[in-house]
Amino acid sequence: MNKLKVNFQVKYIVLFLFLIAIIGVIIFYLMNKYNIDFTFTDIMAYCAGSVAIMALIYHALSLESQYKFHQENLFLTRNQYAYDVSSKFNEPHMTEALQFISKIDADKESYFLNKKVQKFLDYIKDNPKDRQKVVTVINYFEQLSILIANGHVEEKIIKKSFKTVFISTFILMKPYIDYRQQESGTIWCNFENMAIKWNE
Repeated sequence: MNKLKVNFQVKYIVLFLFLIAIIGVIIFYLMNKYNIDFTFTDIMAYCAGSVAIMALIYHALSLESQYKFHQENLFLTRNQYAYDVSSKFNEPHMTEALQFISKIDADKESYFLNKKVQKFLDYIKDNPKDRQKVVTVINYFEQLSILIANGHVEEKIIKKSFKTVFISTFILMKPYIDYRQQESGTIWCNFENMAIKWNE
């Protein structure tokens, strides 16, 4: 595609040169016909001015082409990074953590009685490894949310891959997230904002 754009630019330059030559011949022919004095310096000035204008046009086209190229390259890089980040979701430690999240979801009342957090807090106090599994998943989604918010990954790809588990995890773990946010108002706020946005 970029090669095609370059070829078009070259065609534009050739066409412009051709127009300069035709217009120059017409102008100086008419000046000669109506006995308007001009010198070789006038001809050189016309050519120099035309070439300067042509150079400006060429640079403008080049800058536009480079900008579009960099935008396309950035888009591809963001897509690739999105796939790379998504692939970490299938790593063994993440799979194990997600299995525990599924276990909580299957028996919510045992962990969040009446959507209260105390039973879960008592559980993770006695089971720190399971606490780490929950934190691993939520931290992963928080990091994804930060990457999306800062434009480092393509949101459409991440959303297509994670929307369901993203929202369900947030809803399931909201009592715990709310509890932690009482201690630190900024913790997991990007995950929360993204989950709410995707659930609208």
